[in-house]
Amino acid sequence: MDTMETMAALAFLGAYLLVVVVIALAYYVVSSLAHMKALKAAGYDKAWMAWIPFANYYALADAAADHQDKVNLFGTLSVPAALYKFWWAVSIVLSFIPVIGSLASAVIKIIFLGNCYVKLFARLDRTSEQEQQVIGYLSGFLGIIAVVKFLAGKYNTKTM
Repeated sequence: MDTMETMAALAFLGAYLLVVVVIALAYYVVSSLAHMKALKAAGYDKAWMAWIPFANYYALADAAADHQDKVNLFGTLSVPAALYKFWWAVSIVLSFIPVIGSLASAVIKIIFLGNCYVKLFARLDRTSEQEQQVIGYLSGFLGIIAVVKFLAGKYNTKTM
């Protein structure tokens, strides 16, 4: 490979990286706006936390817990609210365990983030949690679903 081909390949990779970074930043902004809208509509007074990585997970869990001491997962399993609000820290710690840790971290994220979405979707849409379970847990797996649902929702964004 000569110098011109190398330079062309590097230019292509640089342009590709730039496109990826722009798309990632756009998703971050749109996602933060959507989550902030939902947190405001849920009456959460710290909706600005939607803009801070990991703090947004805390804000979602705190809003979903709704000042309760224990939070129900799947309607039957009860966990302390403190664990529920800091599930993301457990997920980070688990990710350091070789091989099985990343899988366990993904499962924890889907369960807890999905449950946050279930509770918020139910509250904002004024439906039961059972009606929102499928889309809630899918949103825990694919966050873009929650972003679209929050942006498309006709919620009153005044704090309660």
